[in-house]
Amino acid sequence: MLTRNYTASTLAKWFNSFPHYNLQFQQINNSFSPEEVDYQESLGFWAAVPVVWLTLTLFFFLVYFCARCCSNGTARKHKASCLRWTIGVLSLIALTGVAIGLYGNVEADGAAHDFADAAENANKTIMEVETQVHAMNSDLNGTVTPLLDHLSGVVKNIPLAERFINNTIAEVKSLTKELSSIPFGTDDGVDLQLVADDTRFYEYYRFMGATLLLVLQIVVGLVALCGVGRGSRCLLIFMTWLAFLCLLVCFGGGAVYLAVGVGAGDFCVGPSTYIKDQVKDSVIPKGVLEYYINCYPMSVNPFSQTISQGRRRISEAQGFLQELGGLTANHTGAKDIIVQVGKKLNETETSVDDLAALVQCATLHKEYVDALNAVCYDALEGLSYMLVSSLAVGLLFTVSMVLASLAWQRLGRRKQYIEIDEEDPFLPPGVTSPHMGRTPQGPLLQPGARRGQWDHYLRYGDRGEREHLLRDNRTPPPSYTYAVGYQGTNPKQSHQ
Repeated sequence: MLTRNYTASTLAKWFNSFPHYNLQFQQINNSFSPEEVDYQESLGFWAAVPVVWLTLTLFFFLVYFCARCCSNGTARKHKASCLRWTIGVLSLIALTGVAIGLYGNVEADGAAHDFADAAENANKTIMEVETQVHAMNSDLNGTVTPLLDHLSGVVKNIPLAERFINNTIAEVKSLTKELSSIPFGTDDGVDLQLVADDTRFYEYYRFMGATLLLVLQIVVGLVALCGVGRGSRCLLIFMTWLAFLCLLVCFGGGAVYLAVGVGAGDFCVGPSTYIKDQVKDSVIPKGVLEYYINCYPMSVNPFSQTISQGRRRISEAQGFLQELGGLTANHTGAKDIIVQVGKKLNETETSVDDLAALVQCATLHKEYVDALNAVCYDALEGLSYMLVSSLAVGLLFTVSMVLASLAWQRLGRRKQYIEIDEEDPFLPPGVTSPHMGRTPQGPLLQPGARRGQWDHYLRYGDRGEREHLLRDNRTPPPSYTYAVGYQGTNPKQSHQ
């Protein structure tokens, strides 16, 4: 019997090699024991490492931005092209790190579903054993025993017949007792189907939550790229605030991933030891549990003796029926009953052979190994990717926030343009200069071009322009001549 056994992965051994300290900074054993307070504190110790890193980062930003506010406007402004390129490159690297985190999230999700499938398949095997035992007991107690009781009344006048019937009933009851001793599906045991359903339920929300947080990090990277590409102060400031939120997400997630990784590494180094310690003898005997966990080629099935005794009980019952058939050969009613009982015993014998195949360790051991591989290989690998992604992206966002704060002050504000009509006769001369842009509606005058002429135009309006045109053309317009003549007339004379 060749079986596939579980071996601890290199990644699990690496996590298990982390030193374990409690809150008193005393080193403790690295064996997986989540019910002990010292072990819980050791996991909290490693979870506190990213949290301390986050605290120091926030304190640095507090001091840094206070210093920037105090020195605002005093530093010389330089070109921001180098900063923009640096922020863009860091954003691309951060997006690559987020992609690694997405891959790890998908890997962990697949591992969770593989674990649930293994638990569900193991539960199906256990349910098949329960169904098989229940069906045999139902046939023996509900069909065979009543037929034998009825046969006892039919052949009570035949010598020795009642003794064979009683012996057959005794063998059937012993067979029922033997089958009931198989310890599958006890009430105190773990419902593997419930474990599979809960795993899928909680994994769905974990996967969606992790995906949304990773999407937030992608948004930060894209906003940073748009900000440096367009040279927009607003986008860079907005990116800085989003990156601040992502720092909390990255280092908070890193704390959880690191603690879970260390705990999973401790479990995956010796999972069988922990499982054996947790399962009570009243639920599954130690010998039965070791048989299915180890499943060595030379392992002896703990149910082999029960199966052998069941077969012997059936064989003896069939022998008693044959003797009884010889005694009641001339009794038609008794013969029919004996045939029915013999048929049920033959069916029970076939069911016992099927039960012997079901209780072999190969099937359940395969599901056990598949579940461990899902947790200790795929899930732990995906968790490691997410851990590296969280810490790396958090560090990259920290540097990007510092560079963005330098870049948005160097970028300055965008120059504003005033839309004017090039055909306006009252424009001051020279405004249609190389400084002026052009739009479909007319030119755009840059505020710095010919500022003296433009200010004069805005201050005096039409009057100043008319005076300018009068000086240049030497020929006043009719309205102007009429206005001059009207102004030179004495109002009293005109009234007279």
